[in-house]
Amino acid sequence: MSVSKPDDLDAFLEPNHNVKKRRGFTIFMIVLISLVVIGAILAVVADIVARNYAEGRASKEIESSLPAGSSGQVDVKIHGLSVILQALSGSLDDVTLSSSNLVVQKIPLTFTADVSDVPLKVGGTTGPVEASIHVTEKAVNETKAVNGLGGSISLGSGDFAFDKTLTVLGQSIATQITATPKLAAEGSKLSVVPKSASVNGAALPAVFAPALRAATQTVCLAGYVPKNARVTSLTVKPSGVTIDLRSAGLPLTKTGLTATGSCS
Repeated sequence: MSVSKPDDLDAFLEPNHNVKKRRGFTIFMIVLISLVVIGAILAVVADIVARNYAEGRASKEIESSLPAGSSGQVDVKIHGLSVILQALSGSLDDVTLSSSNLVVQKIPLTFTADVSDVPLKVGGTTGPVEASIHVTEKAVNETKAVNGLGGSISLGSGDFAFDKTLTVLGQSIATQITATPKLAAEGSKLSVVPKSASVNGAALPAVFAPALRAATQTVCLAGYVPKNARVTSLTVKPSGVTIDLRSAGLPLTKTGLTATGSCS
């Protein structure tokens, strides 16, 4: 009976030793990959938590900064892959603000605003801003902008009607004027151009045409929006008025946001 040499024994045991080494390496890789996956999941969870916190905090900050007597909720949506990475860069790529039940200075309105490159540092200036505001007929009649028209207005499709007293041949006649709104001066002004007039439902004769043309009025829109913002479109429907605005950037300071433009 022969006895194996030690070298033969080492050769016999070596394969099992390699298997254990490979098995240990495999387990290590599985653990490592698992940790990476878990880390990625935790990063996503952390980002969601951070995003929800940031959106909720921003919403509360915006609501608290509205004029006294305002009510309603402003929703904030931060877009992009990671709010944490965006925050580390010092700005948020794209933020959407919206509200369906906001009341400001007793005027109910709905709005959406998309803001690019929102700086996280106080006093910074945003990138381009696109906003759309919708107000009902009742809300329009509660604004100061219609006071100069002489009374409440009734909205139509692309036009609106309001009561006004015209003076013709020394006689004052109460009429209802139908007018078309037109943007002017690059959106800083709104021209109210009469197109017809009636008395008790009957159309006025041609003799009233000069008085009707003289009833054209201009409203300074710039006095109602931030200083460097402009109205890009105004749509009139029976359901209300939709105003679209654009700004190349808004300064995130109290004075910068509350300062309005002028038509002078």
